[in-house]
Amino acid sequence: MKPRWLIALFALFWGLSVLAPSAQAHELGTPAWVISDSDLLSGPGTRYDVVASLNKGSAIVVTRCSDRWCLIGAQNGWLSIDKLSFGQVPRGPLSGSKFEVGRGGPGEVCFYEGADYTGKSVCQPSGGVARDLALLGWDNVISSVSINGDVSANLCRDPDFTSLCTLIAQSTPHLEPLLQDAASSWQVW
Repeated sequence: MKPRWLIALFALFWGLSVLAPSAQAHELGTPAWVISDSDLLSGPGTRYDVVASLNKGSAIVVTRCSDRWCLIGAQNGWLSIDKLSFGQVPRGPLSGSKFEVGRGGPGEVCFYEGADYTGKSVCQPSGGVARDLALLGWDNVISSVSINGDVSANLCRDPDFTSLCTLIAQSTPHLEPLLQDAASSWQVW
């Protein structure tokens, strides 16, 4: 037989656990900032009615995004993704660090079959373009890239620079997993 105090304690914790979620409900989603005074709309597009206004710098929670529009949780309205910042502080889409990217040479970019710049290689000067690496025998084999001089490369997963493309501005001994042995086109600047 269980002591009465243990039963009472269990009942108290059970009651608190049932009531606690409603009293402490947290909004699910991604925290974001509004980067300019904006109207919240009833749907994802400018043709919908205004349901509320948000001030620049307001902290909000984004429930989900569809195309260029995001659903704002607590307000149950839509806002253009261009008016949101997902950083630790509200900043516009063109703010932040600027990185120097080598372009136009002189120099060359060398692509290697093996990681750490090993195996068969091919080097391209600025202006080198390959829309379909299968035609050159280099489709889905590149594992590392070295940058020599004032050049950079755009390396893409699919032919004709479609799908995932990554700008490589410094020597990279191991490509990211989605490009590792998966690149099908390149451009060298």
